[in-house]
Amino acid sequence: MQKRFEGKTAVITGASGGIGAAIARRFAAEGAAVVVSAIDARVDEIAAGLEAEGAKVASLRMDVTRKDEVAALYDLAEQQFGRVDISVQNAGVITIARIEAMTEAEWDKVMAVNTKGVFLCCQEAIARIRKHGDGGRLINTASGQARQGFIYT
Repeated sequence: MQKRFEGKTAVITGASGGIGAAIARRFAAEGAAVVVSAIDARVDEIAAGLEAEGAKVASLRMDVTRKDEVAALYDLAEQQFGRVDISVQNAGVITIARIEAMTEAEWDKVMAVNTKGVFLCCQEAIARIRKHGDGGRLINTASGQARQGFIYT
C-alpha cells in the first residue's frame, strides 16, 4: 500500500466503530498519524488496535457538541503530532421516531451532534490547518438519508 499520507495528521470524530474506525484504519495504513475520538469508550480500543498494528495514534473521549472538548481534541493532535492536516467529521446520531412522537430533547441532540458538532470541528480544524500554511482537507460525512427520503425523522 502506498503511504500517501506519510507526515500528515488526520483527526477523526465518531471513530469508536463502524465507518469512523474504518476511516482511521485506512488513514493509518496510508501512513498518517491519526487522532481518533468519540463519546464512547470503545474509541480507546480502536486506538489500541491501531497502535498494535504500528500506527501513530492518539485517542480522546469527547463530545463534539462542546466547544472546549473540540478544542482539546485539536490541541491533542498538535501536541502529539505537531500539526493537523485532515479533519473527518464523522460523529453522528439518529433517533428513529415518528415526528409527532419525537421529543424536543431528542431533536435537539440530533441537531447538536449532526450539525453543531460539524460546525465546531470545522471551525477548530480550519484554524489549526492554516497554521502550517500548506493546506489540508475537511471531510464531512452524512447519512444516506440526506439523499433519500425517510418516513421518520
